[in-house]
Amino acid sequence: SFSIFILVSGSANQTDHGENAAGGLIMTLGIVILVTAIFGFIAALRESKRKLIIYVPILVMLILTQLVMTSMASHGTRDGLSGSIRQGFEELWSSEIQAPGALAHYEDWLHCCGVNNTDDYRRIQHEIPKTCCHKRDCSQMENLYQDGCMAKFEEYLSDKTLAFSIVNCLLIIVEVISAVLGWLMISKLKNEFRRTNARWL
Repeated sequence: SFSIFILVSGSANQTDHGENAAGGLIMTLGIVILVTAIFGFIAALRESKRKLIIYVPILVMLILTQLVMTSMASHGTRDGLSGSIRQGFEELWSSEIQAPGALAHYEDWLHCCGVNNTDDYRRIQHEIPKTCCHKRDCSQMENLYQDGCMAKFEEYLSDKTLAFSIVNCLLIIVEVISAVLGWLMISKLKNEFRRTNARWL
């Protein structure tokens, strides 16, 4: 559901912020987890030792993959992406100076004004655009968005990353429990097999 949320919000905003790729990756991981869960359920239901021996290592690999993805999402947003975001908005602002309207989409979408705040437009002696105002009504000062678009976009990205990390951590907990239960069932089936063989000796 989180991957669908990312894909839908990305298409609704009509701008690619890397969300389509991220959403596709998360959706693919979700499908793999679902298929693995079904496979594990069938293996447990049939008490198939062979299937369980396949199931547990797959779960372990999934857990490791998700741990890496959670770490990358967390550190990437905090360390790497902030520089890219700053550079991107600096380029947008250069375009805004040459041809007003470059920031209009972000101002409408994120309810922000300028890169840092409304002072950005005042510094370059440009009239504050209607996209900086609630419902594009700039007749009253309280309608003016005070936050800059760069800070609002970083906040938006941080919120999505946090949601992804929470969902991922919950899935990891469920998978760890499933892996332990799978391993216990393998041990149980091995013991039953040994007891059965011992009776025949």
